[in-house]
Amino acid sequence: EWPLRPGKQQHFYSTGDKRKMTAAPGGADGKEKKKESCWFCLKSPNVEKHLVISVGASMYLALAKGALSNDHVMIVPTNHIKCQQFLEPNQQEDVEKFKRALRTLNRTNKKSTTVFFERSLSTSHMQIQAVPVARYSVNDIKDVFYTFADKYNLEVQEIPVGEDWKEMVPPGSDYFIAEFENQDKLVFLCSQKVRFPLQFGREVLASEELLNMPRRVSWKECKISKEQEEHDVKQYRKSFTEFDPFKVDDSDSDSD
Repeated sequence: EWPLRPGKQQHFYSTGDKRKMTAAPGGADGKEKKKESCWFCLKSPNVEKHLVISVGASMYLALAKGALSNDHVMIVPTNHIKCQQFLEPNQQEDVEKFKRALRTLNRTNKKSTTVFFERSLSTSHMQIQAVPVARYSVNDIKDVFYTFADKYNLEVQEIPVGEDWKEMVPPGSDYFIAEFENQDKLVFLCSQKVRFPLQFGREVLASEELLNMPRRVSWKECKISKEQEEHDVKQYRKSFTEFDPFKVDDSDSDSD
């Protein structure tokens, strides 16, 4: 059984609810046409490569488009994969390598805790958002997620570190997951009974209780020029290099 948060209402789903979850269209790889036009496939002509910070074996790190802040980044598969449910073990490990590096970077340089979140609903290519949040404990941040879950009447389960959250999500169902500094997770199931807010993760983090930037909930309201994006990527890459798990040792290739 999942532990109840003291003083908080916990929403559970039953076995019967699992059969009502919305199936995720497109499967693991989606359609060839979607791959070709995808904004996030690294080989796609539509990908904005100037946002890329680091490239790993199966994942890359990029500045988020319309970011909440200039240190809001994303972990993205190089190939067309809908969500974490479809990752192979080696691909999931590449995700975890980036997560560990980002936690260390934000603790060390920004004195912040890192919140990761992913939404499989209404997306065909996995994006794990990573946002540093200063001054707040994990429980403080969780409390805000619970407050917004109650606001929208969302189903949520808390997954302690060490438990496999993927076993809690019925195959093919859409979900939202938030992960915290201590690797505890909150999993929200996107059922047909309640419309899940697509900007939920941004809305929680941008709230007055946390980053206090409510006008930045929509990424479209946060777009900046390509020149500013290039500048932000360059600055972020400088700070990330020493923590980059996929950093290439170019000590022998300095002939340029």
